[in-house]
Amino acid sequence: MSLINKKTGIVFVLFTSNNTLYSLTNFKGDVLFSVSLGIQRTKGLKKVIPSAIQLSTLKLAYYICKENFTHLHLKTKGVSKAKKLVIKTLSQLNLRVITLQDITSFPHNGCRKKRRRRV
Repeated sequence: MSLINKKTGIVFVLFTSNNTLYSLTNFKGDVLFSVSLGIQRTKGLKKVIPSAIQLSTLKLAYYICKENFTHLHLKTKGVSKAKKLVIKTLSQLNLRVITLQDITSFPHNGCRKKRRRRV
């Protein structure tokens, strides 16, 4: 069973402090579908609760199943407690997650310090 015959997509998940954004792309980089927690008309802190995140992940998974994708590459960016929840939800729905990649950028040494004031 080779992956060439299977329909494979890349799912990008961006966790920000106020929202979570999902986008499904093909290997060329064309965005096929995107969804966020703001689409569900939730506001404020209700956006980052696990039930809202799972609901939007299921909405993404519904589209993935409708388009007959069988294998996924999952790339996450940002810091959130819900990363495990997204991975668990996608893997429970007969979607095969081939690779898991965290592309969160961290500063190496930070900004340059200000010059000391001479009196």
